[in-house]
Amino acid sequence: MAASESQTYRTLPARIVGWVILVAVAGLAVVMGSVEAGLGNNPFSPAAFLAVVAAIVWVVLLRPAVRIEPGGVTMSNLVTDVTVPYERLGAVKHQWALELVDNAGTKHSSWAIPVRRELRPRRDIDSYAESTTRRKAREGNNAEVIAGRVEKEWQRWRLAGGVEEPGRGVHRTWARGALVPLLGSVAFLLVILLVG
Repeated sequence: MAASESQTYRTLPARIVGWVILVAVAGLAVVMGSVEAGLGNNPFSPAAFLAVVAAIVWVVLLRPAVRIEPGGVTMSNLVTDVTVPYERLGAVKHQWALELVDNAGTKHSSWAIPVRRELRPRRDIDSYAESTTRRKAREGNNAEVIAGRVEKEWQRWRLAGGVEEPGRGVHRTWARGALVPLLGSVAFLLVILLVG
């Protein structure tokens, strides 16, 4: 069986809101920098404050993701990453978000893929309609759907001859992709405050 390709998942609202905020922050930085330069002040002062805002938006809305790969699942959360290879995966759950339990019993949750929230109370007709009209467009990237995809890839891995490693578990690591922008923007802000 051919290995499947890597797939990355994030919620659509987080991506849209994140990019809109980043574009607005960049535009605001240019406008405020021009105004400050016109007043004879340091034009980088507003940019320093807005760089911290942009870094926070990156970390909270745009960076979190779940990547399903042929060998395992990688969860990029706010400031940590965890890779759970299929040989160390114990269970896939979705109580509050996509949750992977490694074979040592440690639960790893995804910031990027929460459970689907209902905006109105469910009725019996909703269950009937969902069971008879499976529309992929309404699935979205929620924990139930992505958990199913993880289980499908995990099963494909097993059928291809994958062997489990009992009791080994996995560990979270600090994410450079989150810490470098955060620390860099804070350092930029401190330099501007100390110099200005």
